[in-house]
Amino acid sequence: MTRIHDIAVLGSNPAAYAAAYFLARKKCNVVVVAAPSAPVECPLIDWIPKELLRLPQLPKGLITKAKTTAFKTVVYHSNKLDKRADMVSRGVAGYFVRAADLAQALRREAHKAGASSVILKERPSLELAEDHVTVVNAPVAARLLINVNSNPTDALAALSQPGRTAPQSSLTVVALDVPVGRKGGGPLKPGVMHVVEQPERSELGMFYQAGTTVHMRIISTSKASGNRAIELSTMVRSLQAAGLINALALNKAKGAVWYPPAGAALEMETHVAKRCLLAGTAGGFADSITGQTLAPTIQSALLACQAALDALKTPKTQEALMHFKTSWRQHLANSLRPPSTSLQMLLPLLFVNKRILPKFTRTLLRGESI
Repeated sequence: MTRIHDIAVLGSNPAAYAAAYFLARKKCNVVVVAAPSAPVECPLIDWIPKELLRLPQLPKGLITKAKTTAFKTVVYHSNKLDKRADMVSRGVAGYFVRAADLAQALRREAHKAGASSVILKERPSLELAEDHVTVVNAPVAARLLINVNSNPTDALAALSQPGRTAPQSSLTVVALDVPVGRKGGGPLKPGVMHVVEQPERSELGMFYQAGTTVHMRIISTSKASGNRAIELSTMVRSLQAAGLINALALNKAKGAVWYPPAGAALEMETHVAKRCLLAGTAGGFADSITGQTLAPTIQSALLACQAALDALKTPKTQEALMHFKTSWRQHLANSLRPPSTSLQMLLPLLFVNKRILPKFTRTLLRGESI
């Protein structure tokens, strides 16, 4: 008979290994099932707010172990690149980090703490029993399962939940990582996030340098058809023409397109199915403004872990698991909720009213209400 673990965590992203580390430190018998995922998270250099890596549930020293680059300045540019507004924080505002580096650092710490892992090369097939959950094609069995993998549509399909539909997000991100070598990006300096107004009000541009790589992206909330790659190329050419970046070796660039389930958690009917909890991107935890996933997925996974630990201690399993909804709505709902007025519409005001810069930046980076 397959060994039954206390908790299985489904996913191979930072949220999965953050959950595994936390559970292992709590002396829980935990296994990570690293499975393929739909393109919902940034596979390139991403960014996180400063508070994330300081959470007490996470290992110490991640700032160094995950090879992060701190930034304290956010610079906003007008569409024609003829106006700018600088927001310089007194301390660190956030960190640039490659998601793979963060996942690897957390994976090492999780294994040190006692977690185990299994690599699955195909989409997971789940079997729900009264007293345990089985990932049939792993094979792994556990008393409880926390899914932080892929998107709500795939997560609900794996659970074979009739009558439940997943909310659909229209957010798309297209991005490039371009190596610039030791000479760097010329006028572009590390440790600064740049945000660019776009001709389309449903879009937002972003670029920054981390180490020897320049990252550029277009974030779109439009449901209309369009070629986001062309729009990204147009922004790159405009930045070069304005002298904000040097000519880049785009033939060496690594590109990606992904579709974060932005704000979908707020629309889901439930995040509990028998002995399964849907957290991370599986639960629709992604920022509504930028599609940022690292912070909300890790935070939601840690909240799901606490609900799962409580459920292991009581015969009222379902009742304990339902507390996850209470906790994430208390701690995450406000930051996931889209602002009443889109930041894309408010961005031009920054060039004439610098007083709103701090609040605008907090909304951009942390999802605070504006």
